[in-house]
Amino acid sequence: MSTEGLRRELHIGRAMDECMNDLVGEVQTLVDNARIWESRMEEAGVNNVVAVAQDTGSVEVVKNYIRYQVGRDTRNETWRWRVGGAKSFGERLVDALDGLHGRAQAIVSAAWEGEEEPPAGEVGRAWIQLTRSYLGHLKRYFVYRKKMSEAEQPREARR
Repeated sequence: MSTEGLRRELHIGRAMDECMNDLVGEVQTLVDNARIWESRMEEAGVNNVVAVAQDTGSVEVVKNYIRYQVGRDTRNETWRWRVGGAKSFGERLVDALDGLHGRAQAIVSAAWEGEEEPPAGEVGRAWIQLTRSYLGHLKRYFVYRKKMSEAEQPREARR
């Protein structure tokens, strides 16, 4: 890899690290607003979407998987879970992943600032990296909220 290529990689890595605090906060807001831990969603359901993101280089594949899960949830107990009249958890998650595209584009554009256009695929590569991070943090925060909620229930209700 050329010196310029290494410089760009370092720039992209630093920029992604810098947006992690915002990303984690946004994940927590999504989980808290959707109150998904109160649904019948289990850790395995979140693990599965994380696994899909790890197995593909395409955010569109991840979004399609989430939409598939929304379609399968005919009882509105997991991916279609909604609080009030808001969008379902799955719809909110797809929207959040769409929102990461703009960040990925800004990060990559800044790495190529004042030069030629970034090669095709660079934005997609950054987008899937942000998506994987987002979903990883979502999994951890969901598990935290679910376990804390279960611990707060009276013993009789847990049986």
